[in-house]
Amino acid sequence: MTLLQDVRYGVRVMLKSPGTTLVMLLILGLGIGANSAIFTLVNALYLKPLAVTKPDEVIRIFAKGRYAYGAGFSYPEYVSLRDHVSSLSSLTAETTIAQLHVVSGNDAREAPGAFVSANYFSTLGTQPTLGRFFLPQEDAAPDRNPVVVISAEMWKNRFGNDLGILGHTITVNRVPLQIVGVAAAGFNGIHPGNPEEVWIPSMMLNAAGYGACSPGRDCTVFDDLVGRLAPGYRRSDAQDELRRIVPWSGRSVQWGAGGAIERKKDVRQIFTFPASGVDPDQRAEFIAQMRLLMAVATVLLLVSCANLAGLFLARSLARGKEIAVRLSMGASRARVARQLMTESMLLSLLSCIAGLAFSFWGKNALASFYSVDSEGFRHLYDLRLDWRVLVFSFAAAIMTGVLFGLAPAMRATRQDLVTQLKQGAGAVGAQRSGWLRQVLVAGQVALSLALLVSAGLMVRSSQALLRGTNFDPEHMALLRVRPELVHYTPQQNEAFFRQVVERLKALPDVEAVTFVRGGEGLIWNWGHGREAKVGLPGAATEATQMMEVRHHDIGLNFFSTLRMPLVEGHDFGDQDGAAAQPVAILNQTLARQLWPNGSALDRSIVVNGRATQVVGVAADIQPPSSLAPPAPYLFLPFWQSDPGQEGDMRLAVRVKADPTAMLPELRRAIQAIDPNLPIGEEMSMVEQIGAEYMQVMLSRTVISYCGIIALCLSAIGLFSVLTYYVRTRTREIGVRMALGAQVASVLRLVIGQGLAMSLAGVAAGLLLAMAATRLLAAWLYGIRATDFTVFAMAALLLFAVSCAASYLPARRAAEVDPMIALRQE
Repeated sequence: MTLLQDVRYGVRVMLKSPGTTLVMLLILGLGIGANSAIFTLVNALYLKPLAVTKPDEVIRIFAKGRYAYGAGFSYPEYVSLRDHVSSLSSLTAETTIAQLHVVSGNDAREAPGAFVSANYFSTLGTQPTLGRFFLPQEDAAPDRNPVVVISAEMWKNRFGNDLGILGHTITVNRVPLQIVGVAAAGFNGIHPGNPEEVWIPSMMLNAAGYGACSPGRDCTVFDDLVGRLAPGYRRSDAQDELRRIVPWSGRSVQWGAGGAIERKKDVRQIFTFPASGVDPDQRAEFIAQMRLLMAVATVLLLVSCANLAGLFLARSLARGKEIAVRLSMGASRARVARQLMTESMLLSLLSCIAGLAFSFWGKNALASFYSVDSEGFRHLYDLRLDWRVLVFSFAAAIMTGVLFGLAPAMRATRQDLVTQLKQGAGAVGAQRSGWLRQVLVAGQVALSLALLVSAGLMVRSSQALLRGTNFDPEHMALLRVRPELVHYTPQQNEAFFRQVVERLKALPDVEAVTFVRGGEGLIWNWGHGREAKVGLPGAATEATQMMEVRHHDIGLNFFSTLRMPLVEGHDFGDQDGAAAQPVAILNQTLARQLWPNGSALDRSIVVNGRATQVVGVAADIQPPSSLAPPAPYLFLPFWQSDPGQEGDMRLAVRVKADPTAMLPELRRAIQAIDPNLPIGEEMSMVEQIGAEYMQVMLSRTVISYCGIIALCLSAIGLFSVLTYYVRTRTREIGVRMALGAQVASVLRLVIGQGLAMSLAGVAAGLLLAMAATRLLAAWLYGIRATDFTVFAMAALLLFAVSCAASYLPARRAAEVDPMIALRQE
C-alpha cells in the first residue's frame, strides 16, 4: 500500500514540472536506448537460438588448422564420424557458398546457398512449408540427382508464393535443378547474419562448378559439421569422442608454381561450439567490436546518470522545506529516502520505455553497417525484440535509477531541520551540496572529452582509409566475373579475360582497366593475396631461409589504373607473357628486407622455386598503424601465372564520372559477351573500403554520436548547476552590486565557477582519453593514438561549449536588481 502511495506521489511530483520531467526522460532514454540497441546486436550475434527444434541440443563441429577454424572435413571423415559417434543422435555436413548464379526464366541473380548432406534438415528438426526435403538416395552418387530446396524468402520474392512451384526448374551455375521443397518460414540456415536461399545435395558439388575436391576424394569438402546431441550427452562429451575417432585424412588444396595443385595434410584439431552465434573465426573480431561499442554506450549512460543526479540533487534541495517538515513530523529518514528513490525508479522505468523506442532506430542504424560486406554479399541479422533485450533494458533502467537517485536521496535526508525550517531551501543547503554537484559536472566533462577525443581519432582513421595510401580509390568501379562457375575451359577463360578488358576500355567514360586473379582477394587490400615463398638465389633458397609473402597476380596497367606510384623500375608490359623470363614487382618493405643497403631493381629472387627478375618497386599501400607495420608484398604478372587456370577475375575500372552510376553500363558490356556469366561485387572502391573496414566506420559513427550527445549533456549539466548557483545566491549578488560591484565582476564570478569545473573535467578527461586510446589501437590507421591535434581540438571544443553554457547564467546574475535581491529572505 505504501509503495502505491509513493508511486502516486511521485507521479504528481513529475507532473508538477512536465518540462523538466520530459528533459530527464529524454536524457536517460538516450543512454538506455544506446545500450539496448547495441545489446540487440550482441543478442543476434551470440545469444539468439536457431529457428530449429530444440536448438540447445544442436552443436557445430569445426576443424581448426594452422590459422583458422575453416580447415574442413573430407567426405570419408564425415562418413566415419556419422557412423561411429555415439554421443550424437545425428550428424550432417554442409559447405556454404556465398555466391551462386541462380537463373529462373529471365530473372538472373546471385544468391547465397549451401551444399548439404541429405540428413541436414532432419538433423535440425525443421519441416518444409511445401513439398519435401532430400531423400537419402539423392545424396548417394556424384552428379546424379539435380534437386534443390529453396527458402521461403526466395519462394515469396521470386515466385510470389506460387503453390505450383514444386517441379519447377531453376538453373544454378548453368546446372538445371528441380525444386522439390520450400523450407520453413524464418529458416535461413544456421549462420547468423548469412542467410541461405538454396540448398543442394553435397554430391552436386562437382556439377555446380566446385569440383576441385569432389566428395569421394581425400581432401576437404565440408566447411563444418552439424550434430544433435544424444540424450544424456554434453557438448564436451561429443568433442572428446570426436577427437578420438576422427582419422584426419583430409588434405588442403593449394595452387603451387605453374598452377599445379599441391595437396598436403594439415595439422588440425577438432572443436565443438553451440549452434547459436556467429562462426568461431568471426567471434574474436565481433567480440572486440561489441566490447568497444558497449563501453562507449556505458560511458554515455554514465554521463546521463551524472546529469540526472545533478538535476535530482537540485530538485531535492528545492524541496528542502517539504522534506524537513516530513522529518519533523516523525517520518524516518529511510521512509523519506524511499519516497525519493521511488521517484527516481519511476523515472528510470519510464525512460526505459523511451529507450526501447530509441533502440528501434538505433539497432537498424547499426545493422545497416553489417548489411553488405566488401564482396557485396548480403547479411541479415534477426534484430527482433525478445525477452533477453527486455530483461537487459529493464535491468539497465533499475541500475541507473539507483546510480542517479541514491546520492541525492541520502543527501536530502541529512539536513539541519531547525535551519531548514527557518531559512527554507536557501544558500545553506546549496553550499552543503555544492561540491557534489561540481564533481558531477566535472565528471560529465571528463567523460565527454574522452568520447570526443576517441571520436576525433576514429574520424581521422576512417579518412585515412577512405582516401587510400599511395593509391587513389576515387572514380574506381569494381566487379567480379567468374566464368569458372559456368564451366569455361582454361582456353575459354584466357580468351574471355582479354575480351572483357578490350570491351571495357572501349567505353567512352572509361579511363583505364586492370584486374587481378579473383581468388586472391580484394584488388587494393594489402592484407589479401595468396602466399608465395620468396628468397634470394643460392644458399638462401633453402626452406628455412625462404620468406612467406602474400602476392597478387595482376593484369596490365595495374599501377597506373590504381595510381599507385612505382618508386623504381617500370610496370609489366605485353612482353611479359608466358614464354618470357619471369618478372616481379616488390613493394618497398619487401625490397628493404631483401636488400637493406641497395637497390632492388634488376636483382634476382626465387618465387615458389622459379628464378625471377625484379623489374620494379612499388610504394607501400598499407597505412601506418601502431599494431601492424607495413608487410612485405609481391606482384606477379597475370599472363605468366597460368592465366586460364582459374576462371575468376576481379576488375578495377577507372571512370570519369560517378563509379556507382557506371556499374550498370559496365555490366551490360560484359554480358554482351555472355549473358549467363555470374557477375558480382559490383560497387565503388570507396564503398568496398568502407565495407572491408566496417568496424572502423561503425566505431567512428557510434563514438561520434555518443560524443556529441555527451557534449550536449555536459553543457546542460553545467548550465543547470550555474543557474541554481545564481538562484540560491541572488541575495549575495545583490549585496555585492549594492556595494559597488560592476557587471564585469559578477560575470567573472559566475563564469569563473563554470570554467573551474570545466578545467577540472578537461584535465581528468585528457587522462581518460589517453587510457582510451589503448582500446582503439586496433582501429587506428594513418594516425598516431596520441595525435596532439585531435586532443587539442576536442579540449578547445569542450572549453568553448563550457564558456557558452556558463555565459547565460552569468548574464542573468549580472541583470539582478539589487533592491529586489535585498528584500529576499
